Amino acid sequence: MSSYQSPDRTCDALRILLVDDEPAFRESLAEALRDDGHAVDTYESAEAVPSLATRGDVALLITDYQMEGRDGVTLADAFHGYNPDVPVILVSAYQSDDLSERVAARNWLRFVQKSVGYDGLHERIHQLCR
Repeated sequence: MSSYQSPDRTCDALRILLVDDEPAFRESLAEALRDDGHAVDTYESAEAVPSLATRGDVALLITDYQMEGRDGVTLADAFHGYNPDVPVILVSAYQSDDLSERVAARNWLRFVQKSVGYDGLHERIHQLCR
């Protein structure tokens, strides 16, 4: 994921929780988000995320699906229970009918294929966090 600040980025600075067990992807995405002015807290697993009830300042959760321990949908469900007005983006290279059904059953959860470029992901963030 290339990191650069595009002049056409228009959304406000956000506090974002980013959970992904792939260090290179996690740090690359975090750097790109920070370059666009966002505050990003990164975690390598769902279990590493601090208490979800105390994260009232978070504007967005971005999480991977397949991780050791709890998967991203399970994390998203727990997060949504404490923060029902905060959007969640599930980013994953994995696809299956089961995953599609789990995402479709949650109208507050958005799926983004990991192969998406940063511009595509940023557009989705902008749409969700206006």
